[in-house]
Amino acid sequence: MNRCPKCDAELMSDARFCGVCGHRIAAKAGGKRKDIVKAPPGAPTLAPPNRAADLIAGEPPPAVRPQGKKAGMPKSAPASAPEPLPSYLTGEDPYLGALLGGRFEVIDKLGEGGFGAVYRGRQSGTGREVALKLLHPEMTRDDNVLARFRREGEVLCQLRDAHTITTYDFDQTDDGSLFIAMELLSGRSLHDVFQDEAPIHWQRMLGIVVQMCSSLQEAHSLGIVHRDLKPENIHLEQRFGNPEYVKILDFGIAKVMRGDGVGKEGQQIQQLTATGQTLGTLEYMSPEQLMGKELDGRSDIYAVGVLCYEMMTGRLPFPDAIGPAAQIAAQLKKTPQRPSEVRPEMEIPAEVDEIVLKCLGKRPPDRYDDMEQLRGIGVDLLERHEHGQAVTPGTPTAPPRAQEPPHPEAEAPLNVVPAHSEAVQPAEPWSPPDTPASSSNLLYVIIAIAVALAAGVGAFFALQ
Repeated sequence: MNRCPKCDAELMSDARFCGVCGHRIAAKAGGKRKDIVKAPPGAPTLAPPNRAADLIAGEPPPAVRPQGKKAGMPKSAPASAPEPLPSYLTGEDPYLGALLGGRFEVIDKLGEGGFGAVYRGRQSGTGREVALKLLHPEMTRDDNVLARFRREGEVLCQLRDAHTITTYDFDQTDDGSLFIAMELLSGRSLHDVFQDEAPIHWQRMLGIVVQMCSSLQEAHSLGIVHRDLKPENIHLEQRFGNPEYVKILDFGIAKVMRGDGVGKEGQQIQQLTATGQTLGTLEYMSPEQLMGKELDGRSDIYAVGVLCYEMMTGRLPFPDAIGPAAQIAAQLKKTPQRPSEVRPEMEIPAEVDEIVLKCLGKRPPDRYDDMEQLRGIGVDLLERHEHGQAVTPGTPTAPPRAQEPPHPEAEAPLNVVPAHSEAVQPAEPWSPPDTPASSSNLLYVIIAIAVALAAGVGAFFALQ
């Protein structure tokens, strides 16, 4: 057998053209054709040549097959069919138009992530539009992801505060897909506000924070720590009388502080949130969360402090910390610059500085005891400012003395005079008793008179 010099296909000894590639074989010279390569003994053979017409017609070339055992070529294993891509990557969506749990019709997709997707849906009977959060079926093979999704549904079903996203149902479809039916929110996220408007005024910031405290206080009272407070999980809606009505979302990695905090899976939940895990978003994690220590509600207070700082300054507390290692080191060891120093043009009162810095305390005892305490301080500050009262309570009786700037590592007391406050006029001199005076001032006057009399008597006897 001969071979084609161009494509190495087998040829008959008298072939003038290659039946595979169409190469013309040179004419015979001395009884032999030129350009013909002899096939080695035992080489595989092709089906008869001259298949050019079949190739033109679109028929594939014949398969090469080994010639008996002499070929010495092992049989190749049949190629396995490639695994089908997940439905959420192919563009095919099996849920559109489906009726989940016999109650929620899936209308269209709102967004998608690596673990699940969110759809717009409609509840049968009521016609109410809802948000349907589904876990990708492929993700149900991961026990950890599955358990966290279940936990989010169970946690949300317990929370009733008006500033927590409302959950209507948590169920599983016939094919095993888990879904959570929640209220469909309008408006925008705090992240969008940062992108478009930061920095924002301190009063507006406190108005958002006191609403957040309401939601988180309820969660903490049930033994639930959010652990992933960040701008994307804070939603602002237009409501009657409140253009920025707060809703807190995504309790997907919430930590349950008590084993019986959620449903009947307390032990499983404890295992999922064991000491040593550092779930969350790095820039908003408390020092104890970064170190994998046990958490309580004060860890969320730290995250609220970061959000406060970011809202008023338009930056994170440690902007020079580039990369995860530097960010962690800063959050564990450094004290952030006061917001009023970062943005002096925003006229941030010293009290607001202290609220933020106290939230950012390195140790839980350095922060507020709970969200209710933080909320109360924020509401009091807003009310006093609304009624035209001085932001810092208490008025000194003499002009304030010049003070050295606080050491950056020191933490100042809560009630200090704002750096931009006006000078206080000196107190009026004491007047006769017909002008009312406080008991403390009267006492000081009596003591001064007594001292003066004693000094006069002593001088008289000394002269005698």
